[in-house]
Amino acid sequence: MDELKHPRRGLAINTADNVRDLGGYTTNDGKTTQWARFVRSGDMVRLSEEDQATLIAYGITTVIDLRMEKEIVVEPNVFANSTAVTFRNHDFWGTRFDDYRALRKDVSHTHKLADLYCSGLEKSGFIMADIMATFAESDDVGFAFHCRSGKDRTGLVAALLLSIAGVPRSTICSDFALSAEYLGHGKPSEEDRKKPGAYLSGCSTETMALTLGFLDEKFGGVEGYLGKQGVSDADIARIRGKLLE
Repeated sequence: MDELKHPRRGLAINTADNVRDLGGYTTNDGKTTQWARFVRSGDMVRLSEEDQATLIAYGITTVIDLRMEKEIVVEPNVFANSTAVTFRNHDFWGTRFDDYRALRKDVSHTHKLADLYCSGLEKSGFIMADIMATFAESDDVGFAFHCRSGKDRTGLVAALLLSIAGVPRSTICSDFALSAEYLGHGKPSEEDRKKPGAYLSGCSTETMALTLGFLDEKFGGVEGYLGKQGVSDADIARIRGKLLE
């Protein structure tokens, strides 16, 4: 069976996009990521009471909103004041990228988006450390984390989690690219590709491969990167246990 197409991959949630489980992926040492431990999603601002109940019944005990504070002010998270789950806001971009422009003008959209991700991982490393601390410190499993579309910020967190679990790089990149299918992104027209910022809608395997390659080159890999941000080996081991055991 194609693990990406596993029938449990996408959750039956009607009022949020791109909701899928990170379970069911085989690791390099033959283990398998567990279901109902880590769920990635698009934003939950219109999540119906029925779908909220579905997530809770699925085992979600902690919801992490990766959106910017200014996004949350306009569209609050439905779980922000919930007594049924623990809610955390870890604003990944903050205001650090308000004036961001593509670092290189003469490269492909794939490379431009990877440049943004690499800058985000460096400038927001302390936020990524906070996210990992939330995963590690909780006595529960059952996390749902999301941004707006569930592609960029969410995609970076998912890629790091799958790397910690030991999932093959090719699978991690394919999981990232799967957002295109879940969000209904077809191949952009040539006209669309010429629009300012068009690269931001991309979702190719190559983008994530370049991003993870950057972490390899600069930090010796995902765990080296997280260690540089202050995430302890014990916390990484605890997260790995939640993913696999």
